[in-house]
Amino acid sequence: MSAELRGPQDAERWLCAGLCLARQEGLNPESLTASVPWLLATLAEAPDLPPPALVADLGRLVSGVPLSPALPVPDTLPRLRTAVRAYDDHVLARLAAEPHLDAVSSALARLPEALRPRGVAFLAARVLTRLGFTGGTALSPGLARRVLERPPAELLQTGYTALREPGSGAALERLAEGYEALASAARRAQALLGDAEAFTLENLEHLQGKAQRMALEQAVEAAEALSRTLPPKLRARPVSSGPTPTSLEDEAAFPQGGFASVSNVGSLENLVTSELVYMEDEPTLDLFDVRYVEGELLYYTRDESVAVRRRRVITFAVLPGLVDARVKDTGVRWQRAVVALGLVLCLVRRLSAWLTAEDLRFRVVFVQDGKGQSPLEAERGLCELLLREWRERGTAEVLTAPDLDSVLSEAAASTKRSRVDVLLVDAARHGAQGAPGSHDAREADARVGLQLVDLSGPSPHVRVLGSKTVTREPQDAPPPESPWESWTGATLELARSLL
Repeated sequence: MSAELRGPQDAERWLCAGLCLARQEGLNPESLTASVPWLLATLAEAPDLPPPALVADLGRLVSGVPLSPALPVPDTLPRLRTAVRAYDDHVLARLAAEPHLDAVSSALARLPEALRPRGVAFLAARVLTRLGFTGGTALSPGLARRVLERPPAELLQTGYTALREPGSGAALERLAEGYEALASAARRAQALLGDAEAFTLENLEHLQGKAQRMALEQAVEAAEALSRTLPPKLRARPVSSGPTPTSLEDEAAFPQGGFASVSNVGSLENLVTSELVYMEDEPTLDLFDVRYVEGELLYYTRDESVAVRRRRVITFAVLPGLVDARVKDTGVRWQRAVVALGLVLCLVRRLSAWLTAEDLRFRVVFVQDGKGQSPLEAERGLCELLLREWRERGTAEVLTAPDLDSVLSEAAASTKRSRVDVLLVDAARHGAQGAPGSHDAREADARVGLQLVDLSGPSPHVRVLGSKTVTREPQDAPPPESPWESWTGATLELARSLL
């Protein structure tokens, strides 16, 4: 039977004693001061707190302060001492060895100082979610704030006293249960940190409220899940078009130029500096002058070769019918529209890694409806955050277009200098204006690779548009896949077709 905190005094003892169990060498009032804003921000995230030392330890760990899990546990309840040791072995050791810890720490360090407590609170909530931890202790926010606003020295004194007092049994038993639940959950968890945490922290300053933050987390999680189903490498299909010289304004994006050799022809600013030894202070003719007149001085010469790469433009045309995909299907953890954005992020990441030898550009275009409105404005803002890294590099852009015809016309115009692929993403029902069924008869430029990602049902389907080939269903059709298997299959099909 779980122990319950019977009143404000037990809650105060639980909070102060929990702070004194932080695994940091030389715990003192100064070091405790940094933990208080983290706990207050965590309390704002959810009223149920884990053992307070978890928030303090996690905050120190991602802030670059080393922890000391081998420290002796203060003299207290034997069950609590054993639980803290298990927490050291299964939670702190796992966190310290997480491969994403450096990325998370770097993202937190780049946040403004005022946002870092919120970032630590977000990380604590995400770690608890990944653990599946449900043993939190409900505290009154007002009581917790009154306790945490006391001087740090008083908090430590109260905490160490509570750890030794016989009358603190309920608070100590509750702490022991929390530590045991953390250690037990950590034994079963696959990972405690991931790309979603680093990605969200990098964009935390730009997120508008908790709903957008959750949508961003889920889209990144969906992208991770889809990416895990793809092979590490895929073979690109051969192309008939030749390479084109890259535009001069892009010359800083990849190596070119620089000194390549030495010649006796050149300008004085490229003179090899060792030639200056031939100069003399006397006003008479020196050896430097003779070598200059004879053309024997040495100059550095530059490699003036033109960088040549194939141009690729991949356009994701997100049609207004995607509003019908704001539903959650059985067997899929996220909304259909969220997985669609995760699919875009997954393809951008993988194609950027696979097509490093090409001048690759991504365009995500949100098409307005017939009334000139943008029903997917929330998804557009989320997509800007998801692709912020590539937008800052200049390799991706998120746009709005009045209609699909303008998107296709621009794609056709780009084929003069690039290979162009367009993916239509739609979820409108068949038979509606602009619905997936109405796209099959669309005539596209033969030089544009046009495909449709049909999200009108739980299972996505990918179709090539404008193709004269008729696909026949086999006699013995396989049983229908689950929605998630359809998502993974569609992702692999799109990745292969875009290479």
